[in-house]
Parts: sequence; C-alpha cells; structure tokens
Amino acid sequence: MPKIQVNDVELYYEEHGQGTPVILIHGLAGDCSAWNAQIERLKPHFRVIPYDNRGAGRSSAPDYPYTTAKFAEDTIGLMDALGISEPAHIIGRSMGGAVAQEIALGYPERTRSMIITASFGKLDRYGYQILHNINEVVKNQGYALASKIQSLCFFPPTYFNENEEQMLKFEEGLAITDRPIHGYTNSTYACLNHDALDRLPEVKCPTLVMAGGQDVLCSTDASREIAEKIPNCKLKVYEEASHFFLIQCFEESMKDIEEFLLEN
Repeated sequence: MPKIQVNDVELYYEEHGQGTPVILIHGLAGDCSAWNAQIERLKPHFRVIPYDNRGAGRSSAPDYPYTTAKFAEDTIGLMDALGISEPAHIIGRSMGGAVAQEIALGYPERTRSMIITASFGKLDRYGYQILHNINEVVKNQGYALASKIQSLCFFPPTYFNENEEQMLKFEEGLAITDRPIHGYTNSTYACLNHDALDRLPEVKCPTLVMAGGQDVLCSTDASREIAEKIPNCKLKVYEEASHFFLIQCFEESMKDIEEFLLEN
C-alpha cells in the first residue's frame, strides 16, 4: 500500500486510471475507501487519486489541532510528490469540501475545477452542535456508539427504515476502525473552525455545489450560501436525500459529477 511523506505526515494514497488528475478528498468520519464506487466510474477517463487525510485511515495522525488550510497544504504536497503540476479537478465531500475550498482559494493555479458535496463554508449553529456532540461521544464513549448517531444524521428516516441491512453495515464500518481518537477529534476541530464565507467570492475555478435536501449536518442553506458567494457556481440539490446522497442517489449524482468534469 503506497504511502508518501508530505509535510510532517505519511499520507496513504491510491492511483487509478490515466489522464487529467482528479483528487478525491474524503469527509471527517471516513477514509478514501468512501470513494470506491466513484473511483470505478471515473478511472476509465481520469487519473483518479484518493487519499487518507492526516488523522484518518492509514495516514499518520500527529496529535495537535488540524485546520482545513493544513489539509489543503497536505493535498498540494501530495500532488507535488506525485509530479502533478497541471491543474486538477478537486472533489471534496463534507469536510473534504471545506478542504477543497481552501485549495481553490490558496492554490488557484493548481485547481482546474471544484466539486463540493454535502459541505459548508461555515457550519451553521445546528450543524455545529451535531458535530460537537458526536465528537464528545467519540471522545468519551468511542466509535461504536457514535456510529449509531452518525447514521441517523447521514441518512433521512425513510431511507434508514427501508434499508436496515445497509445501515447496519454502514454503522459497523464506522465503528470498527484503527483510527486513533485524537485523529478524529483533531479533524473535528478543523471542521468546527472552518470559515471561508468571506473569501469565497475570490474563487476563480468552475464550481459545482451538491447538497442533500434533508441534510441536517451540512444544511441545504449552507450549500446555497456557498453557491451564492462563488461566482458562476452551479448548485444541485437532491431533495429527498440527506448527507450521504452520494450513496442514496448514486446514479443521479454520478451523472452530474461526470458531466461537470467533462465540461471542464
């Protein structure tokens, strides 16, 4: 399994396919395996590079508070280490969408386009409280109990009720992890403190914002706020879906992603 030294961490990464690079940045709760279904669809057309953020998966986890700017620096460092000098498509989900914003703002010459999914320019009060509470559960009672709460926040009630086996497997995947607790809590710190709203009008690259209409963690209003601030930004809302619409609405969302990438 490939790892590479970037800044003060070893990052686990994967490479699939050839062509224009597409960098996939996962969310707070997961690792790069969250992108497996998208990788299969994208790799025939692009050089797809998912990786584990510092503090997650198989990457190292220094114990100090992280920031989305630091995650962005890691991403650029990974691109440098892999010899990617041309602008890349950047796709981020949830926390990864916040990191994508920092990349587009801090390294515009490295960003060909940006897709922000189920994310935020700044967490609203409701989303902030949810994330803070989950973090407290992780710290005090561990990942297993936290997973039972996360699944309720990530999927809407009807989907949750109708897909019992899938939800149990989803919770099991979040609960069974070697990720150190401090890796999660330090990453949570980055989310709770991310605020790019005033800077988003400076984004120059083509941008697509995707949101779940029933997302309670990263609300539709938070996504609309991003789309309103970024010039010429496109917004797509999956009205019956929640935070994990990339799972719930896989075919529709994948079609939207593929069309946007091919256009840009």
